[in-house]
Amino acid sequence: MTMTTQKPYLVRAIHEWLVDNDTTPYLLVSTLHEGLQIPFEYVRDNRIVLNIAPDAVRDLHIDNEWITFSARFSGKPMDIFIPVMAVQAIYAK
Repeated sequence: MTMTTQKPYLVRAIHEWLVDNDTTPYLLVSTLHEGLQIPFEYVRDNRIVLNIAPDAVRDLHIDNEWITFSARFSGKPMDIFIPVMAVQAIYAK
């Protein structure tokens, strides 16, 4: 039997824990993965940091393959799609 990766489960759990403790969760994402839909103008050194707090995003969904949400960047709305495997870290600032 092949087990699934634990990464999406940990991202969901840490996100919930950070929100429950009134901190702001951030994702550090590698932009070297295919399928990303992000604001590439904010990419630095092949990485982007995204605020995924409830008051910063809408319709956040984290499943075993993708993280999706809507957010505004410089006032412009954008739908974000991130493969879970592109996530390098989730943390509070």
